[in-house]
Amino acid sequence: MIRSKYSIQKFMKMTFSWMFPFFLFFAVVLSASQNCFAQEDEFANDPVTGTFESGLLGETQTTVTPFAGEFELHIQHRFGLVENGLEDVFGIYASSNIRMGVNYGITEKFMLGYGYTKDYKLQEFHGKYRIFTQTESNSIPVSVALYGNLSINSQDKVVFGNDYAFSDRLGYFSQLIVAHKFNENISLQLAPSFTHFNKTDSLVEHDKVAITLSGRAKVTPSMSVFFEYDQPLNIDDMREFTNSDQTDPEANLTFGMEIGTSTHVFQVFMSNYEGITPQRNILYNKNKIGDGDFLVGFNILVRF
Repeated sequence: MIRSKYSIQKFMKMTFSWMFPFFLFFAVVLSASQNCFAQEDEFANDPVTGTFESGLLGETQTTVTPFAGEFELHIQHRFGLVENGLEDVFGIYASSNIRMGVNYGITEKFMLGYGYTKDYKLQEFHGKYRIFTQTESNSIPVSVALYGNLSINSQDKVVFGNDYAFSDRLGYFSQLIVAHKFNENISLQLAPSFTHFNKTDSLVEHDKVAITLSGRAKVTPSMSVFFEYDQPLNIDDMREFTNSDQTDPEANLTFGMEIGTSTHVFQVFMSNYEGITPQRNILYNKNKIGDGDFLVGFNILVRF
């Protein structure tokens, strides 16, 4: 494993300089739009509801947050690749990964959460803040949320090699999520993200920018189909190795079905991602869409 040449301070400076001008632009434009239309019609700015069923859609976060004072229990399971067919029952009896976590709504717009993922013993602290919510009149045309995630690799320190430091365990993920509900049945969202690991495997970058497109279509009041596509961006200015040596992560395609009630959400899907934690998925995914490297996954959410 190799340690990043960037300190935490440099990482934070890079994240703020790259992401926050983008955040600020949306905040100023949408805030001006909201104030303008609110003066014209007090009732035109009622927020839309049901853009997505929950704050998680397959492998990606959505703009949805829990209600204030509400807990959410998450169970996320990823089986092995389906490539071996009946030998391991299409990955069901292969090595699997699982995450259990809980989220809590601090306010109607802000949530905090904690989770633990089996692979690499990742402890995860994350938060989401919903800046804007789309209005029925489209005076605010999109819902916008910020998501941040800190993961701690809890494996024995021997796996980190020589000159171990606690900071070697840390990985970061930040994302701007922009969603639009087109009608009662169809919603889409676009989400750029930035990933950083303080220490990575040889020939793996410490930093990666990615873009995610996802959407949902309701087929009945309680059932939907959805998709997600994640594309890591190979930016030359961010490369730490020559192109011939670089180990670039693969894109991800997720598609599946969702069933939701007032207290439970169940999602079952096919995906290329197996890491569950977003920064691990973005930086280390080697499963290729073109080679059919898919696996079965499911998410269960319980509200209480």
